[in-house]
Amino acid sequence: NLMLMVYVGDFKLSGPKGNLEEGWRLIREHIKCDPPAKVGRCLGCEHRVYEERSAKGTVRCIEYDMPDFLKGCVDNYLKLAKAAPSSLKKVPTPFIEEPSERVIAEDEKPDEPGVLQPIACRVLMKILYAARLARFDLLRAVSALAADVSKWTRLCDRKLHRLVCYVNSSLEYRLIGKVGDDAERLFLDLYADADFAGCRKTARSTSGIFLALRGENTFVPLGASSKRQSCVSHSTPEAEIIAANSALRTEGLPAQHLWEFVFNRQVDIVLQEDNTATLRILHTGKSTALRHLARTHHVNLRWLNEVIGKDGGSAQSCDTPKQAADILTK
Repeated sequence: NLMLMVYVGDFKLSGPKGNLEEGWRLIREHIKCDPPAKVGRCLGCEHRVYEERSAKGTVRCIEYDMPDFLKGCVDNYLKLAKAAPSSLKKVPTPFIEEPSERVIAEDEKPDEPGVLQPIACRVLMKILYAARLARFDLLRAVSALAADVSKWTRLCDRKLHRLVCYVNSSLEYRLIGKVGDDAERLFLDLYADADFAGCRKTARSTSGIFLALRGENTFVPLGASSKRQSCVSHSTPEAEIIAANSALRTEGLPAQHLWEFVFNRQVDIVLQEDNTATLRILHTGKSTALRHLARTHHVNLRWLNEVIGKDGGSAQSCDTPKQAADILTK
């Protein structure tokens, strides 16, 4: 009467309470493992589960905390770059101004090869792990720098230093999920956004995707991504369409399939879009101005229209201040 589910490095045992102790005893005869404990540190992230009282009842919360790992990222950079801790200033964002937006000092040569290229991958990939797990605000800066590793410049040196400064300035930031509704009332909220021609070198746009499990009193972040698009878009609606396609295909539909299996019911997915023209194209499934998408971006407008028009799928207008994917594109 026991069921054993094995994860990487973890065991989860379920069954009648009276059988659990004997079940663990039998397992320990063959497998060396720690005593059962509440959810805690796993893969460098501290998982804290607690409850909050609100006007609408009790809300269960989970907090993803990685200050020790992020402090290790900072120390790793200081060691590899041979920089002093005093060089890390307190900054509000991980970004610096582009050279075209400010006056360049005479002794500054941003296009010269950077000195931090040999260590860039080692620093960025370590930060990327934390960004994907619990610090979505770092994704845009990390992915943009990772795309420049093969053509690293002095400007990239400054951007990497600024990123580490921001990490060091925001060690107290936490990713928090809250659940205050029954499973029958939950649905998937999918946010898609793009910055039109955001890359000054290539004029390519960046797609931002944010997925959450939602309800009236529920908001649980499930995943996020920030990725530069494969070719140049000619308008904001085109860039937004590409972002919506990536969001549905890579994040939304796989998650919908998973949660329908977990809940054993149909789970609705809502695509949140803050561009009116894009929303109209999604609902009609056609646009004479975007007939080239199938050959350039390999995106089919009819497919998008069918996905959001089927039972359980929809797209709705989202006010720009509430666009959760905006932080992943700019």
